[in-house]
Amino acid sequence: MSERDHELPGRVVVVTFAPPELLASFEREIGLPFPVYGDPDRAAYDAFGLGRASVARVWLDPRVWRSYAKLLGRGRRVHRVHEDTLQLGGDVVLDAEGRVRWTYRSRGPEDRPSVDELVAALGLPEPAVG
Repeated sequence: MSERDHELPGRVVVVTFAPPELLASFEREIGLPFPVYGDPDRAAYDAFGLGRASVARVWLDPRVWRSYAKLLGRGRRVHRVHEDTLQLGGDVVLDAEGRVRWTYRSRGPEDRPSVDELVAALGLPEPAVG
């Protein structure tokens, strides 16, 4: 975890629709320093309006292939898919009272907000450059 993580006015958690028995391997593979929770029934996905993509958007879109090529270039391995590849993800920022302050609904598997967008959504000041 970086020093910046300790400055967050809240907690970062990851929610996946993977079943609980797969969470430990998911955490090891991704290497996230945050807790990971399973939502196999996708209640959170439904509550936050995270939809589904078409087969064409997931498997034929050049943006997705470019994204995968970048991951392979960084040494990530390709794994056989066991999960629902059409389920879209997103990012949600809640305030201390649990109210939704910002939501980003992905339009495809490669469509994610930048770290800067997430920091801005948290209302954190821009880091000093210099």
